[in-house]
Amino acid sequence: MKNKIILSIYLIILLVSSCREDDFIPDTFGSVFGQVLVDGSNSAIEDATITTNPPTNILATDELGRFAMEDIKTGNYTLRVEKLGFVTKVENIAILNGNSINVVIKLIPDSLANTPPTIATSPVPMDGIKELDTSVSLSWMAEDTDGDVLTYDLKLFNFDQTEVTTIAEDLTSPNFELSDLSFGSVYFWQVIVKDGKSNPVNGDLWSFETAAFPDHRFLFTRVENGNYNIFSSDIDGNSIQLTNNSANNWRPRMNPDRDKIAFLSNVGLETHLYMMNRDGSEVEQISNLPVMGSNIFDLDFAWSPDGEKLLYMNGNKLYTVNRDGTGTLLFAEAPNGFVYSECDWTIVDDKIMARMVGDNLYNSIIYMYESNGNFVQSLLTDIPGSTGGAVFSVPGNKIMYTQDVSGYEVPDGRQLDARILLREFNNPVPLDLSYDKVTGTNDLDARFSPDGAWVIFTNTNNDGISQKDIYRMKIDGMDRELLFENAEMPDWK
Repeated sequence: MKNKIILSIYLIILLVSSCREDDFIPDTFGSVFGQVLVDGSNSAIEDATITTNPPTNILATDELGRFAMEDIKTGNYTLRVEKLGFVTKVENIAILNGNSINVVIKLIPDSLANTPPTIATSPVPMDGIKELDTSVSLSWMAEDTDGDVLTYDLKLFNFDQTEVTTIAEDLTSPNFELSDLSFGSVYFWQVIVKDGKSNPVNGDLWSFETAAFPDHRFLFTRVENGNYNIFSSDIDGNSIQLTNNSANNWRPRMNPDRDKIAFLSNVGLETHLYMMNRDGSEVEQISNLPVMGSNIFDLDFAWSPDGEKLLYMNGNKLYTVNRDGTGTLLFAEAPNGFVYSECDWTIVDDKIMARMVGDNLYNSIIYMYESNGNFVQSLLTDIPGSTGGAVFSVPGNKIMYTQDVSGYEVPDGRQLDARILLREFNNPVPLDLSYDKVTGTNDLDARFSPDGAWVIFTNTNNDGISQKDIYRMKIDGMDRELLFENAEMPDWK
């Protein structure tokens, strides 16, 4: 009996002991926080599906690609991340008691699951179109059946497709503004469409052609940002800037054939004579001796009537030079105490006219020469007030110049009433063409129109600091009209 009691007590103790051991093994938990990104671009992937093995919750990432799993039993898990269009990614993670871990999972786009975008279509301007402006608005169309966001690269080819320039990358809209194109040129362009997943889709080559450079009859100089630059224009004021560098470029003169423009520039340390095409291209230095005089911005030069030579001054000497820069020859020398300032060359009897100034800026004389440099006659001796310009009339029998009829003379060279005067060579009495100008202004830099029926000139206030504008009037001084504002040094061919 005693043994049975002892056995029962032992069994009861064993049963109680087993129950207490189960109560001392509690569940433990941890957390995982993560973000799902596109491999390479690191952009967020929204609505990616997150599952685990052993199974827990099924989650989807938010707009920032984030997800959170809290209060997960400790242990080892396999984390599975899925998103249509991407390769499924599996990560092994370990959840520790009371700890949280952070994971970043990057999915690789699945090109096999993605449809590439369409090739670019519907080009604007239409393929092969001609006579376009030098600024062109490009546009096109492309689609993506997957709804992917498209970007575009844009390439521009030269006329024979030997040179290519990527002019834009990763455009977010199917359009682009082209500017500063060359006149009379063929361009090819290509659009590359990208969806960020497939290989880029190269488009067809489309072409367009810009219009030929307009047949502008007028040239002038304009001061912008502190520098002189040269412009061409039609009579309605539709102007095109021809020079654009850090130097001053002034006094444009078109050759008789109207395909070249000579001008002065101090792009180097000295002022020289330069030449360019009518559209401003192919600029080249012509003079090997610098252009020099008492006031560099008052200097002028002249084309020979056949357009093969140029006549310019270097202090007290006049030189001729071939249009290709060769064959510089001394033409004439000024009298003692004088330097050359302006010149003109007429086809009539092949005569040359040159104005000279002395130590006193108001001391001007005008000589006429034969084309071999022989002196012919003095056309103007020094008179009170400032003299400017010296050009032949189209028939070659008259001289036009400007004169400050007020006779005002001060050291800074200011003029009070400069007028355009026209007279025959041997007639000392000139015709005043400026009788209708505004009082207190000066008429300067007068030149004839190609047909000789008009005079083009600069007018400005006599304060010496006001804006200069270009006008024209009939050869008798009638019908003055404004042509170009903020402009000077005109030429009309």
